[in-house]
Amino acid sequence: MKSNNKVKRKHMKSNINIVLAIGIILSIIVSKQVQDTLLNKLSVVSAIGIDKSKLGYIASLQIYNPASNSKEGASETGAYTYSAKGRTIPEAMERIENKLARPIFLDNTEVAVIGEELAKSEGISSISDYFMRESNLPANIRFVISKGVSANKLLQIFTPVQKISGSRLEEMLIRKRLSWGKLSDVTSNHIREKAVQNRTELTIPYIRMNGSFSKGTSKQNIEKATPETILSIDGLAVFQDQKLSYFLSSDESNLYALIHAKIKKTSIITKCQRQKGYVTWKEVRSKPVIRIKDKKGIPTFSLMLQLTGKLSDVSCKIDTSNTKNIASLQHEAEHDLQQQINQLIAKTQNKKTDINGFGEVMYRKQPNRWNRSKKDWNSIYSTVKVQTDVRVKVLDVGDISS
Repeated sequence: MKSNNKVKRKHMKSNINIVLAIGIILSIIVSKQVQDTLLNKLSVVSAIGIDKSKLGYIASLQIYNPASNSKEGASETGAYTYSAKGRTIPEAMERIENKLARPIFLDNTEVAVIGEELAKSEGISSISDYFMRESNLPANIRFVISKGVSANKLLQIFTPVQKISGSRLEEMLIRKRLSWGKLSDVTSNHIREKAVQNRTELTIPYIRMNGSFSKGTSKQNIEKATPETILSIDGLAVFQDQKLSYFLSSDESNLYALIHAKIKKTSIITKCQRQKGYVTWKEVRSKPVIRIKDKKGIPTFSLMLQLTGKLSDVSCKIDTSNTKNIASLQHEAEHDLQQQINQLIAKTQNKKTDINGFGEVMYRKQPNRWNRSKKDWNSIYSTVKVQTDVRVKVLDVGDISS
């Protein structure tokens, strides 16, 4: 009797698996048909670019090319970019739609690229407000700044691997979560929140075009083994009062991410102190803690940064099988990182841009003091004292034994 029940249960389980498999196949077919319908009946937008013009704005829409999805469309362009000028962003968008045979579909938009000139002169608040008001745009669009090139030109570049540069930017931002955490996910809600709170300055990832524009807009750019023009996320753009102020380098951005948030996995490089060479640490995790130490006068803060990671590469001549040498590398890394952090904090103080959240700590721990300081916080921040302490713990040195 028991054996019969086991057979029945096994048979029922097998039937359930078959039904699930059929359901998955049907859902894939239906979703593919819906996607094809959208692409063929609507102008589906993958990315939006906003630049400054004498009249007002230049809006650019990167629109999927449905022909590239077919079997015969392997050589087709993944997307086309259309642009128009307008006194306002909606007017420029409407003028683009007048050029197209199909209605614009904004629900799939992944990235908003803001031109450097516009971000410097006008700022980001009014632009992000438009994205919040426009009901057809998804709330999770990620913002990036185009450095050294207009947003319009950046969206015209042919990118390798991913035929659509807007989708390529989305992929790059997702990968950056490992080393930057939430810093790579800047949405209109996030920008608005920073503006309302006014306690920590805004940072937004920036994109650079490496190579020439003319070669980047040629299909030969992705037909070569090594593309001559590529797009890269080089670092973070720092804003002051919602206007672009300056850029952090790639190394500075990685360091800032370690200070700003709990990072789950990144890589860092430190100098060997006793001789020439560098140490690469992988799978680094960070735990930053900022505290305010006094209650009167010019504020004094302490920044404690705990890092754990694995030893990946050592270019200076040292025996890593010796525990004393490992302890020495660990101490040297702490010293080097502390110097780098002090330099970064000094830079932000000189620029009067509190991006690390010292004002936020004062707001939470000493709200009355913050209320007295908030109007002049940019000036006060340039004079605050910050005591840094970095601790590095080596989790693994690897196995290089023969």
